[in-house]
Amino acid sequence: MLKIPKKIEYAFLALKYIAEHSADECINSKTISRNADIPHDLTAKILQQLVKRKIISSQQGAKGGYVLNYSPFELSLGSVISAVDEEVMLTKCMFDGASKVSCERFDNCCLRDPLNKIQNKINELFDKTFLQEIIGQ
Repeated sequence: MLKIPKKIEYAFLALKYIAEHSADECINSKTISRNADIPHDLTAKILQQLVKRKIISSQQGAKGGYVLNYSPFELSLGSVISAVDEEVMLTKCMFDGASKVSCERFDNCCLRDPLNKIQNKINELFDKTFLQEIIGQ
């Protein structure tokens, strides 16, 4: 059933750390990695994806690092999930390209449609939940 991929969890943790600590300065990837307890290589990859999707900005130089481009009150968790190119799905059959290979009951499943409705509600919840709601927790 529903499990948030580690990459999404790490993106949330990195953004939470940036939001809490970048009021007056940029935060570098090593600091984020160490303090959010995320492997550094994965932190760097996630931060690159977030820069590419313009969720954060990267500044080069001795005092370089990352800053949020949005207020934590404006940044939805759904947009973060989209930015790291991951999906949160209830079942494997809901992923694009799912077929009988991913589930032997695929052709005559009685659960996929009802679960798809729940999946849509979950996606909507992520879109209506903002980074601020996980800061300070």
